[in-house]
Amino acid sequence: MFDIKVIEQAAFMYLRSVSFASVVSIFRSWFDEDIFSKMTLIQHVEKLSDRTPSNKEITQWLKPKRSGYYALDGTWMKYRGREFVLLILFDVETLDILSWHTALEESESSYTKLITSVLDELSAETKGFFCDGDPGLLRALKKFFPDIPIQLCVFHKYSRAGQIIPFVRAKNPLDKEIKQKVEAILFAPTKQEAINNLHDLERYAQEHQKYDKLKKILGVLRRNFDLLLTHFDNPEMSPYNNVLEGFNYIVKRKTRLMKGFEKPVNIHRWLKLIMLDWRFHSLTESDFKDRRNKSPLELAGCKLPKIHNWMTYIREKYKRIPT
Repeated sequence: MFDIKVIEQAAFMYLRSVSFASVVSIFRSWFDEDIFSKMTLIQHVEKLSDRTPSNKEITQWLKPKRSGYYALDGTWMKYRGREFVLLILFDVETLDILSWHTALEESESSYTKLITSVLDELSAETKGFFCDGDPGLLRALKKFFPDIPIQLCVFHKYSRAGQIIPFVRAKNPLDKEIKQKVEAILFAPTKQEAINNLHDLERYAQEHQKYDKLKKILGVLRRNFDLLLTHFDNPEMSPYNNVLEGFNYIVKRKTRLMKGFEKPVNIHRWLKLIMLDWRFHSLTESDFKDRRNKSPLELAGCKLPKIHNWMTYIREKYKRIPT
């Protein structure tokens, strides 16, 4: 009734956030008959995912180049009432995924598994890391790369402080003044000005000791403050890293469709397809001209033809590397 290309097309549509129920309806309209049920389609996509090479196998095959600058992050998700965290390791310049891992918590152990899965790649010419300051992640990075600079995202810190006092609509003169002082620290033009402005906020906090929110904000800023300043000594590193935030949004949007999967193992099957889809998809709406209409793999130097469905391309061209 149908061949593998039909399943690859159905999976491609699903990866574009079309539900399986809608995919079945679309194919019904094309063929003017019921060619498969929703459950039959899911079973075929599961088998497709199992046949598809892993993230590491694709890397070994296409040999993408690495910039040496990487971002790590965890995004929490819920599946059938069960929470888990998806850990990601990205190349910040090419946006290519080096590795991903699911865990029940963000910890040194879970991040260690993420890092060691691609330690051979990272050890070559690693120049810097970007992260949000999770304690377990920092311990793992410092264990494996004690001399590599780490930059915390300044905007993450600003957003965290804004959860304590709403900076968008500061309600009183005191909150408005605190907002200005926080911005003077995080967005200071020099390292010394940032340090001086933090001391200024500390003195200001002494004058307003009864204001608990100010104490909390000061605690947020003091935590790993030195890692907010890394970019001053390493000008090639940006104080901002919103790449993963955009990616996490896409992943969460697509995982809402995972309710069709009934077994926990299928979470990994689906995430595997999402990760590979990201690596092959064209960045058609990128704000950066040099990235526009190129996939992360192409940005990493991989010579790829015009690909309409990456699953079909892999099936036809993939060559397993002997181990």
